[in-house]
Amino acid sequence: MSKLPEDFSYVLELAKPPTVEEELEMEKMVRHALQINDVDELKRHVEAGLRQNYQQSVFISHCLDKIHYMYAKIACMENRVVQPKPSWFAKLFNRKS
Repeated sequence: MSKLPEDFSYVLELAKPPTVEEELEMEKMVRHALQINDVDELKRHVEAGLRQNYQQSVFISHCLDKIHYMYAKIACMENRVVQPKPSWFAKLFNRKS
């Protein structure tokens, strides 16, 4: 298995497994859905679940983008790159008239 780059180690921290309580709550919701006899009600539940899943996926994606951007910003602040000053020769030719 390849090692995860240090910059992405926060992803593993965010992907912790659910607690026992969360798993039991999910099981309760699944069992409730399996007992639905009305096809139209089941369709509404499926539609709501798909829409919620999509919105959460978009939200999570944007959060991870922002987290990665902030990590990059911190890295730039910690490892400043000093640009060399232009030589007198470069200054001579970049002079505005």
